[in-house]
Amino acid sequence: MRRVYFAGPGQCNICGSRIRFLSVTRRLGDELATYGFPYSLDEMETINHRRYVCPVCGSVDRDRLYKLYVERFLPPDGARSVLEFAPSAPLSRYLKSRSDFRYRSADLMMSGVDDVVDITDMPIYADGSVDFFICSHVLEHVSDDALALDELYRILAPSGCGIIMTPVAPEGSFDEDPGVIDETERWRRFAQGDHVRLYDRSTLCSRIRKSGFEVSALDSQTFGDETFNRHAIDLGSVLYVVRKLNGVSPKHD
Repeated sequence: MRRVYFAGPGQCNICGSRIRFLSVTRRLGDELATYGFPYSLDEMETINHRRYVCPVCGSVDRDRLYKLYVERFLPPDGARSVLEFAPSAPLSRYLKSRSDFRYRSADLMMSGVDDVVDITDMPIYADGSVDFFICSHVLEHVSDDALALDELYRILAPSGCGIIMTPVAPEGSFDEDPGVIDETERWRRFAQGDHVRLYDRSTLCSRIRKSGFEVSALDSQTFGDETFNRHAIDLGSVLYVVRKLNGVSPKHD
């Protein structure tokens, strides 16, 4: 039975609850301003900071966006090997519930994952062994994102696809320096104390393509404004989906 909690006009597509989503505007916005980060939350891509968290299951807007993709483009029509890096608990529960998914979670630092791996070197996964992966808000933590992207390309099946997401700032904002170790400086330049770079859209996409992937940018035109509004996904949100060139992965139309 679906729960009603803080009843409101929105609906969480992860847990099904009809709720008022919770804001992180004051907490996160004030924190970034304290460190002198030069961009506002409104300028960042794919963060609905005013309607961010489901108070029932804890899903955030990007969890709900990823589920929209999975439900639409990965129907239960055959077994798939699914790998989620830096897993999000609300989304993981949904992915594990899919009987057609052979699900595994992976991370270098998180406890409780199935596989403890360095995303830049993953010998435990054979070439072309993963049908679908989610790599969400990982690359901005990695010293060498090119190595990570090469590994993601290597393990993806020719017919597979993946989601690659990072924080994305306005065009021309790209900045990186893995040598910076001062957390205050990382907050100021990269928006978090354990980030080593800040992407803009063109740099993110060019680095993804350099590894050999084809990348598609899906947005509200793909899923519909009404769907985004109902599930508290900002209308300016963009989902980056990758596949191998000349592959036969799902078409995004």
